[in-house]
Amino acid sequence: MLVSVTEESSASLAQSPPAEATTAGSGTSLPPEPGNQRPQHARRHRNRRRIKWSVAVLAVLVLLSAGWVGAQRIDQPLAQPTITSARSSSFLVHGSGPALLWPAIGQAAVAIPALDYARQSEPEAPVPVASLTKMATAVVILRDHPVPLDSSGPSIPITAADIGQYTFDLQNDETNIPLQTGESLTELQMLEALLNQSANDIAYSLAVWDAGSEAAFVAKMNALAVSLGAMQTHYVDASGYQPQSVSTAADSLRIAAAGMSIPTFAKVAAMPTVNLPLVGTVRNIVTQVGSNGVVGVKSGYIAQSAGCVVLAGYRTIFGRSVLVLASALGQHVQGAAPIPAATPPAPTPPTPSVSESSTPAAPSSTIPMAPYNALEAQYPLLYTGPLVEHFLDVTEAAVVPLIVTQAGDEVGMATADWGGVRHEVPAIATRPAMVLGIPGQRVQVETRPAPASESGTDPDQAGTVLYTLGTQTEIVPLRRLHAVPEPTWTWRMLHD
Repeated sequence: MLVSVTEESSASLAQSPPAEATTAGSGTSLPPEPGNQRPQHARRHRNRRRIKWSVAVLAVLVLLSAGWVGAQRIDQPLAQPTITSARSSSFLVHGSGPALLWPAIGQAAVAIPALDYARQSEPEAPVPVASLTKMATAVVILRDHPVPLDSSGPSIPITAADIGQYTFDLQNDETNIPLQTGESLTELQMLEALLNQSANDIAYSLAVWDAGSEAAFVAKMNALAVSLGAMQTHYVDASGYQPQSVSTAADSLRIAAAGMSIPTFAKVAAMPTVNLPLVGTVRNIVTQVGSNGVVGVKSGYIAQSAGCVVLAGYRTIFGRSVLVLASALGQHVQGAAPIPAATPPAPTPPTPSVSESSTPAAPSSTIPMAPYNALEAQYPLLYTGPLVEHFLDVTEAAVVPLIVTQAGDEVGMATADWGGVRHEVPAIATRPAMVLGIPGQRVQVETRPAPASESGTDPDQAGTVLYTLGTQTEIVPLRRLHAVPEPTWTWRMLHD
């Protein structure tokens, strides 16, 4: 029995865990066997390697981002240098103005539209202007129904009302051209008869064709006058036969300038002769047209207006063609001594009050006027025309050329600010420039920097300088005398 117990105990001991094993209930952890330490060490090593790579990648990304930002700043175009003028914003045209001696009676005016120049006798009150009214009639017609230079415009049939007006004009010795029932005239032919032959019946026909009635057309004429700044002008008919159609010498030039800016108006006004149906070839009643550079525009006469003439002439001044306008109204007698421009002219004949002139008159066919002899109309115009032509010549003689800059002149300064320092480079004109002017006028000066698109193609392009007088504008390119200093790449990388 003793032997068997010993063997059982030995077997139990053989099955028991090693002495280093954890004793049940003791709570004591025994160190792991050497073979269990290797996986843990490998994991720690891998973690440390991942961290190193992550830091390295992050550092590379930071460096690349910094390099990209720096490159962007270095490549970023610099702000375009500003340009400032080295001259004042305007300067005076020196010299003596035109020595205009205004007529002793009536009123007169001169103008050069391209130079924005105008002078008139003072004071001026509205007076009857007779057939000068037809300038406004032609302007309204051509604005409503433009006629290209190579066209004759639409055909306009002659109505029974047109024949009635022609008959009335004929009986009252008004200027007219013959008309007959069933006839048609082109718009261009009607304009030739209106401006060259001063036909009152054609003025009526055009007005009714355009607006349906003469009264409605006259409203358009008055609106035109207001739009042109002719504030002392008021019309009551389309022909000017009514003495209540009034204007001034200066206002008449505003209307004439509007007409001459329309190519077809200017073409018709400049024709020395015209050929019309039932009339044949006839000479322009403004006899100055076609000589001495005179290209129009209109004369007029009724007993209440005396001689009225507006002339336009192209004058070549220092190689440039310039349109000059002049007018004279209320010329009664030949040989009236001129007076100095500073002295007011003699009083003009009584004119209708504002209330009278603003009241529309009845159609001309219902108000018979005292007839006048056609030859009588010629005498005032015979000397009024040369007087106005003289004003053209005197005004032209006062125009002077003004060299506003020469090539290489320092006109402005190109300026760039960086690094706390202002860097300036002179801007010079690339070519000479000239404007025409009347002494006493002012030339406006403006400098503009070059757009970024232009500076990219020409780095020395600094901008332009503009010299303006009237409608004249001389644009002169500017170049920098040398390149504007640029900041270093390190400064540009560190600054926006």
